[in-house]
Amino acid sequence: MRIKFGIVCALIGLIAGSSEAVVNIQNVGAGARSQALGNSVVAVVDNADAIFENPAGLGQIESKQLAYTNVSLFFGGIEGDNLGQHVVSYVQPLGSKLGLGLGYERIGSELMSENGAFLSLSYKLTQGLSMGLSGKFLFWKVGTIPPDNGTPDPLSGQGAGNIGVDLGLMWKSPFKGAQVGLMLKNLNQPSVAYKAVKSDPDAGKLPMDVHLGIGYQLNAQSLVAVQYVRRDLTGEESDSRLVVGGETTLVEGLMLRAGGSKIFEEDARGDLNAGLGYQWNKLWFDYAYHIPLDLTETNGAHRFSFAYDF
Repeated sequence: MRIKFGIVCALIGLIAGSSEAVVNIQNVGAGARSQALGNSVVAVVDNADAIFENPAGLGQIESKQLAYTNVSLFFGGIEGDNLGQHVVSYVQPLGSKLGLGLGYERIGSELMSENGAFLSLSYKLTQGLSMGLSGKFLFWKVGTIPPDNGTPDPLSGQGAGNIGVDLGLMWKSPFKGAQVGLMLKNLNQPSVAYKAVKSDPDAGKLPMDVHLGIGYQLNAQSLVAVQYVRRDLTGEESDSRLVVGGETTLVEGLMLRAGGSKIFEEDARGDLNAGLGYQWNKLWFDYAYHIPLDLTETNGAHRFSFAYDF
């Protein structure tokens, strides 16, 4: 059982685009469009994913939207555990300057899960500049783990959580088609440590991450996005990467997307993503396929999103 528990922890990292067992759930990504673009959307997000990717993007949404995302992960060693991710989100404009977003996401299996509940607000400071703020409750839970040779597992039935804060900005530049986005995640660096180690002030602390990106609308059919991501901005184990993504309309209503990071580096610690999107009236259907280049034992993650504008 402990081996199985370790596999589940590692594969939560796979869905997150990381091979680490401890995951900041927001690094997982939300909707299929964002994932297909390699999560390079901090400057271009204009749907319910803004709750998770950049709350300032709520200011670009002109109608109510309800969205749901499901992620399936295929790995031969853990059939029956329902390993995957679920995301539910709702956004609503509040007049001409305010935007509201509510979101919930869960990643894990029947054995272990990480969860987040989000409340986001955006405000248009000027015609081209928006600011957004998210409050979130992040928590994890472990199910019942049978004793190993009579020795109980200290994590069996345990869980912990804390409140975090994110800040986002989005700016429409004077250059036609160009936008800039900035997102600071975990400004307060909340600790989600198991109670047995809460005596250590740094245990379970989620690092503050910075996401800075530029999006450019090439024409009415195509856009490109480039995003710089720095994990653990204030820590000693800081990591950075450049993420790129692109989207183009093939025919009316049908979009092709792709994105990734560190694709050509020798250590192959990046990821590759591709997907499709289709709009029919007020309905949106999106699909993304994600493969981490450093975990070749898996068949990747398949992400499906459905959204309705009303």
